[in-house]
Amino acid sequence: MTEERGFVNAFVAGAIGEPGSRTFFLQFTGPQGTDSYVLEKDQVAVLAEQALELLHKTGLSGAGASLEAPDLVVPERARFRVGEMQLGYSEDSGTITLVLASIDDDEPVAYTMTPAVLEAAAIAGQGSVAAGRPQCPRCGLAMDGAGHHCPKDNGDLREHRP
Repeated sequence: MTEERGFVNAFVAGAIGEPGSRTFFLQFTGPQGTDSYVLEKDQVAVLAEQALELLHKTGLSGAGASLEAPDLVVPERARFRVGEMQLGYSEDSGTITLVLASIDDDEPVAYTMTPAVLEAAAIAGQGSVAAGRPQCPRCGLAMDGAGHHCPKDNGDLREHRP
C-alpha cells in the first residue's frame, strides 16, 4: 500500500553541508506541510536525469523554465532514507507522480506535482550534484581542497574518500 501525500506546490532536491561531507535530501511542501527524505548523491543525479528525460518524452520540457525551486530548509528529521524511486506521468491530469520507497519497511509515499515543479527540482538537483568536490583530471576521483592521493601516481586508494 502506498501513502498518498497529495499535491505539492514546491519540491527541491539538494544538499546540506560542505562538499565531501554533504547530506542529500528531497523536500516536498504542500497542504500536508513539509516532508524531507534522505538519499544518496547518485540518487539525486539519476532522479534529475530521469525527470528531465520524462519531461522531454512527454513534450513538457521547459515547463519549469521560469519556476525556481525553493531553497532546501534544514529538516528537523527525515521521514526515511530513500531506497527506490518511481516517476509516472498521467496524461489525463497532466501531472507527475513520484513514489518513494524506504530502504527499510516503511510504507512507500507518493507525491503529485506539475511538470513545472518537477523540472525546477530536477534542475536544482543537477546544480546540487555539480556543486560537489572537483574531480581529479587524471583519475576522475573526487579531490578535497588540498587535492588527493591520486591512484595514477601509485595505485593506492587507501587515502581516498569517496
